Amino acid sequence: MDVPQFIAGRFRIEGEIGRGGMGTVYRATHLGLQRSVAVKIIKSEYADDPDVADRFMREARTMAKLRHSHAAMIFDAGNLPDGRHFIIMEFIEGVTLSEALAREGRFSAERAVSIAIQVCEVLEEAHQLGIIHRDLKPANIMLNERGVCVLDFGVAKVLASAADATTSQASTGSGQIIGTPRYMSPEQCLGQRVGARSDLYSLGVVLYEMLAGRPPFMDPLPSVVLVKQATTAPPPLPQLRPDIPRPLALAVHTLLAKRSEDRPLTAAAVRALLERTLAQPEQIEPELEPLHATVAAASLPRHALLRFAAPLILVSIMGAMLLALGYGGPAAEMASPKDKPAVDLLSESSAAEIVRPRNTTDGTNPMASPATALNPPAATVSLEQARSVVASLSRGSIADVAVVSTVRGPAIVAIHDEPKAGRTHFFMMERSGSNYRVTDRGALDTPDFRGRKWKIEKVNAYSDNRNQLVFTGISAAGHSGLRLVLYDPAARVDYSLRVETDNRTGRTRHLEWSENMADSRVAAFRVVLREKAQKVIGEGLHGQ
Repeated sequence: MDVPQFIAGRFRIEGEIGRGGMGTVYRATHLGLQRSVAVKIIKSEYADDPDVADRFMREARTMAKLRHSHAAMIFDAGNLPDGRHFIIMEFIEGVTLSEALAREGRFSAERAVSIAIQVCEVLEEAHQLGIIHRDLKPANIMLNERGVCVLDFGVAKVLASAADATTSQASTGSGQIIGTPRYMSPEQCLGQRVGARSDLYSLGVVLYEMLAGRPPFMDPLPSVVLVKQATTAPPPLPQLRPDIPRPLALAVHTLLAKRSEDRPLTAAAVRALLERTLAQPEQIEPELEPLHATVAAASLPRHALLRFAAPLILVSIMGAMLLALGYGGPAAEMASPKDKPAVDLLSESSAAEIVRPRNTTDGTNPMASPATALNPPAATVSLEQARSVVASLSRGSIADVAVVSTVRGPAIVAIHDEPKAGRTHFFMMERSGSNYRVTDRGALDTPDFRGRKWKIEKVNAYSDNRNQLVFTGISAAGHSGLRLVLYDPAARVDYSLRVETDNRTGRTRHLEWSENMADSRVAAFRVVLREKAQKVIGEGLHGQ
């Protein structure tokens, strides 16, 4: 279709820059200011309904509010005489990330994380304005002397509205999916509602590609890629790029969780997580010799190749099935050490590190026969009220108490010492009617570790509105090391790290992670426990 020489009477088209599934981008000159701008003219099939023009302008006004230095500014928007939409954007010099990857293959961990962090910064501001990108991919990320610049914010939402309104066939199908299959979130592939976490998944795909030199899922047929994106776990990044830091690989797989609720809550949380993956020292104690790893690499199950003839309708069928069955598979399943090569989850190291499943010390069901206590009348529970509640239940001594908020309301978590039984455990109490009831408990001591004392510390691993608790236990006199247990009240799951040190030199000899710490979705928990272990050891184990 012909392009007019002048747009809105003041932008003169100079030449085509690029062409994609949504439309064509031209370089133009603002006649009044004599400066270059980029003009994106949207395909006509997205604008056949008269109401779409109004919707387009409303969205354009929202997009124009985004003024971040890493986002291309929108100066103007409107409709051509034939109904096609256009957007006047800042002209960005540089090369796209897709061009850089085609030329270089893959990036160093430091460069990939730097680019991802800059994208996080602009996503954070955009999401606060209610703008979801929906089509984040290397072709929409420019690299230049300013660093990173993200293009096309919000355009996909406009086109999705247009496709829903028109009766003609858009390039991806009328009223169906707008986006690029290789970078779309599972919920977007299934035609479900998308939000900020959908952009975070797309960022995970981009980060994966920067590190591995290829996106997680590729196939000549877009329909097959859509199905894989929605249902198949990505190949383990350590197998494709074994030299990158282990926390970074785990962070990437956290972003690629199939369920949106299993991903970090905000772009700010992702930025903080990525910053920690490269900022962490390569060992628990900087002065100590590196620790050797025998933990198996995080691995995802291998799936048979989907047939090439998989039609797009399979996406809708899979979506219905997943919703009906309440699909909730983990973002990554871990293979046993004998099946996978050894990769250190902490560092390059020289002491033994193993993983074991969580066990209780007494073999009892931690949820059996929960006790109850009267509930304080206040809507929120003070620490003193919490201590009063747990004191009414205790047959031993309560070492420490914390109050944490959950989606179910305030919860009380306490450390319970049982001297006669020679063990220490924790329990959580939640509101049940007018009372508080013990809803979960777990062991702190283990047969090979008896803590002299345990303390509770509240943490926020993902920088969101959910708190976790870290229990720190120091070995009894005559023994060495410490044990850390991170408890997630929302999921009612605990994770642990056991550190053994040499009594004479104080050097770290042995690490033992609980088996569930290999799950890619809890990469931030590993970082928290490692930071806490480093702090405790740095302050002196027996000085606690």
